[in-house]
Amino acid sequence: MANVTLEGTFRSVLLLQPRNNDRAALVAWFRQHDILGLAVREAGCLASELQVPLAPEGPIMVTAVWESAEAYAGWREHPVRATFSGDIERLTEPEAPPAVSGVYAIALTVEKP
Repeated sequence: MANVTLEGTFRSVLLLQPRNNDRAALVAWFRQHDILGLAVREAGCLASELQVPLAPEGPIMVTAVWESAEAYAGWREHPVRATFSGDIERLTEPEAPPAVSGVYAIALTVEKP
C-alpha cells in the first residue's frame, strides 16, 4: 500500500481470544483457509493483518482497511463467512478480553495488488 493513502478509508478491528491460548492453531487456521485473502478478493478490503501480542496471553487482533463502511458491512454478511463460522467458534473463546496497549507481532498480512 505504498502508493495508497489511508485517509478516507475505514479500519475494522476484531479481537479473538484463542481457546486454551493456542495462538498457533488460530494463526495456522487463518493461513490455511486464506481468510485475510478472502476479504481482499471477495469484498472491498484493501489490506488486512493478523497480529499476535508479544505478551504471553491476550487476544489476537485482526485489523483491516476497507474502501467504505458499507464494504465492511458487506463482508460481515458475505456467504463465504458461514463456511468457516464453526471452525472459528471451535478455535476461540466466546468473548475476547478488552484490547490493551502493547506490542503485537504481525503474523499474517494481505494487501490488494
